[in-house]
Amino acid sequence: MRKNEKTYSLYKAVFIPAIIILTVEIIFGMFFTENFGAVLNNTIYWVGDNFGWWINILAILAIIFAVCFVIFKYGDVRIGGEDAKPEYTTWQWVSITTCGGIGVGLLFWAMGEPIYHFMTPPVAPGVEAGSREAAIFAVSQTMFNWSFVQYSMYAFCGLAFALLTYNSKKSLSFGSLVEHSFNRKIPWLTTIVQVFAVFALASGVSNSMGAGLLQIGAGIESVFHIPQGNMVWLLIAVFVGAFFIISSVTGISKGLTKVSSITMVLLFFLLGYALIFGDARFISKISTEAIGNLMDNFWSKITYNNTMAPQDSWPSEWTITYWNAFIIFAPVIGMFLARLGKGRTVRQFLLFNILVPSTFCIIWIGVFSGMIMKAQSSGLVDVWAAVQELGMQTTIYQVLGSMPGGTFIQIVFLVTVICSFVTLADPMSSVLATLCVHDQQIDDEPPTKVKILMGSIVTTVSYLLVASGGSDSVKGLLNIGGLLMTIPMLWLFLENFRISGNLLKKKNYLGELPKESSTLSQKIKKAK
Repeated sequence: MRKNEKTYSLYKAVFIPAIIILTVEIIFGMFFTENFGAVLNNTIYWVGDNFGWWINILAILAIIFAVCFVIFKYGDVRIGGEDAKPEYTTWQWVSITTCGGIGVGLLFWAMGEPIYHFMTPPVAPGVEAGSREAAIFAVSQTMFNWSFVQYSMYAFCGLAFALLTYNSKKSLSFGSLVEHSFNRKIPWLTTIVQVFAVFALASGVSNSMGAGLLQIGAGIESVFHIPQGNMVWLLIAVFVGAFFIISSVTGISKGLTKVSSITMVLLFFLLGYALIFGDARFISKISTEAIGNLMDNFWSKITYNNTMAPQDSWPSEWTITYWNAFIIFAPVIGMFLARLGKGRTVRQFLLFNILVPSTFCIIWIGVFSGMIMKAQSSGLVDVWAAVQELGMQTTIYQVLGSMPGGTFIQIVFLVTVICSFVTLADPMSSVLATLCVHDQQIDDEPPTKVKILMGSIVTTVSYLLVASGGSDSVKGLLNIGGLLMTIPMLWLFLENFRISGNLLKKKNYLGELPKESSTLSQKIKKAK
């Protein structure tokens, strides 16, 4: 049930500094556009060279910790207590979880990314550009970048918030994490963490939307022959921003569930179309070999770096940037996923939130990356030349346009990109609003005015990112935000062990408040 917004108290110590930082960012983007883009571009390599090893370690820990919780007794704990029941159907959980984590990333980077790995592979795997081995590596690495590491980070952070809120009866905030860790409230520490979280998340959503603007612009150019440019990107930003803000204001049970369901249907339609009208035999062959390559090189794929090859910029531009991107979103997407976990065991929560979206992403990438490899290697479409001339966002439109009913399927893909972005930006604007108010409870919707403001800010920043430097600026902002969020993410990881260990000692898996007290508080709340 939606809480009366008048009862909320704005968390000014978080809201004001975060708004100031984001405003400064907007001002620099508007008045020092070229310098703003150059700084962000250089950030990609500075973070990779100096902190890439640290980012890779956290990616490894995400996988190991998730596996430990699934295998060992921690997985027996039921979120919300032993009598808790799920509030969302399996289909709703599938669509919201999968689409919420994907955003436009899978439709942008994962579609243009394979051609880069094919034509400019990293030094570490030792494959020759344009070769058979490079093609298999390209599909395999793209599958890996968009699957297990990403969703392990999201799910394991989400688990900490789910147990804190549903089992320990605390508010949905980093303040609850601080209080549980130190057994007391530390306002200054909570404020610092939440300011970093608001900035990092706003930056992350902005870069995702920036990627979406590039891809929507490319679609409009391919279908309607309207050249990409600042004015086109501005109009797209206004339209898409208004779309996801309206969806966010209506709440999870109305706007997001419907948009997520529509998005899933469109994604499955595109998959079916590609298999029917594409080269299914070639796609099947390269996909299975790519999965074998992934399994053979699972751990090394996490840790690619440029050791003894300082001229190799590939790790900084790709895997390390990806892990940073996922680290930005992990704590805050975790806050959102926590709201869907009630009534599930820890084991179910982790397996579902990791395996379901990872499997979907691997299938999706296998199909569309296979199409791109086929088009390039057969000479049907010179995808690499198109990317060099028009940008990575054009890749998928070039391939789709060469298929039967090309214009129609390009339009469908364009609509899917818009809906996919909404499914990410909608919950993220809600989480941003949640971080800016006091004592937000897990079942409450954040204030509408704060949602609208945050949605407007990320829309503005996304446009400035695209206008100042395109995809390189987008990647640069990812690295800054990701580095800031490494400590909160690791903190959540480690706190999971403490929270779950305490709950295993309780017969009903409820901590902090006795069951009788919790029931009494609920009766008092209802009476009011």
